Amino acid sequence: MILKILSVIAPVFVCAGIGFVWGRTGRAFDTRMVGALALNIGMPCLAFSALTKLKVSPEAFAAMAGAYALVLACFLGVGLITITLMRLPAHTFLPVFTSSNTGNMGLPLCLFAFGPEGLALGICIFVLSSVFSFTAGWSIYAGRVAADVFYNNPLIYAVAVALIFMSTGIEPPVWLANTTALMGGLAIPLMLISLGVAISNMKAEGAGRIIIVCVIKLLAGFSVGYAIATILGLDGAARGVLIIQSAMPVAVHNYMFAQRFNRNTADTASMILISTTMALACLPLLMLIVL
Repeated sequence: MILKILSVIAPVFVCAGIGFVWGRTGRAFDTRMVGALALNIGMPCLAFSALTKLKVSPEAFAAMAGAYALVLACFLGVGLITITLMRLPAHTFLPVFTSSNTGNMGLPLCLFAFGPEGLALGICIFVLSSVFSFTAGWSIYAGRVAADVFYNNPLIYAVAVALIFMSTGIEPPVWLANTTALMGGLAIPLMLISLGVAISNMKAEGAGRIIIVCVIKLLAGFSVGYAIATILGLDGAARGVLIIQSAMPVAVHNYMFAQRFNRNTADTASMILISTTMALACLPLLMLIVL
């Protein structure tokens, strides 16, 4: 079991570690360009390739989306209670509860823990989480409703086309399958290295209340994911993927949102750094539970 856990978490630490060392040594790294490649090309191709290669039924896909929608609703409730009791500004602290790192960190864990099936189910959660973050989360930071993500996000189109192939039983053309498989290979390594670079450039400030928020975020994430998986009777890869993705730390893109809308970037960076460090430290225990 120990070797299996190590085989799951070691690639995550190695890839993120490469990015961390790269950032610490002061080497040039265009985070914006790399992020754009990963999110706009790599992830759509990976999603299409994983979903069409696997025979994951649309019903299973919808069931996972529904389960994570319940998780998001609980996260929103926990966030509202926390910021009310701690008297924290909603525009900075509420999105971190609903926006988790289901991409850079969650997808590799789903893949290494449960194989291609885990990756496909993890992508389902990542799509829902991304849409929610770039609409509801974006709107909280911006102070206005943001709905343009639905027609500006390539990931949504890739998943929609993949669902057509899945529901009809038609195999995608070989050239398309090979191209998306090749391009999709960019996504996970680039996201993990970008995560390491981002962490290397962040500093924790005001650690007292930030630590409390991060502990609540991570404990609530695991507890909610575990509870909903149990209530819905999920098992196997579906159960493990829901728990893993629910237990992920604050998403890195919150920092970009905070910068864009002139929110408290120092607190946001601290929450990303501290929650990610805590999550990495708890990975062996998390993998022991889900495996």
